[in-house]
Amino acid sequence: MNRTRMRLEARAARALSAIIHEMKDPRLPLVVTVERVRLSPDLSRGRVLISALERTEETVVILNHAHGYLQERLAREVGLRRIPRLSFHADPGEVL
Repeated sequence: MNRTRMRLEARAARALSAIIHEMKDPRLPLVVTVERVRLSPDLSRGRVLISALERTEETVVILNHAHGYLQERLAREVGLRRIPRLSFHADPGEVL
């Protein structure tokens, strides 16, 4: 894997974690963790794996609905020229 892409994935995970924490949506659980961000080789798509203490599937739906806002904020925070299309998924390693 490309080192630059690995660094971008780590920066994106930290930034998304902070952005989600700042969201004022009352439907979101208090604790939402961004486990990993996987960017496509051309940086056009990003798969975000999350876990939450409760209502993980509902949280995934809420975040996918807000993907436009999250993409815009991520581009500003990380300084990306091309904004990846984000899709949120429950972390398959999470124990329910």
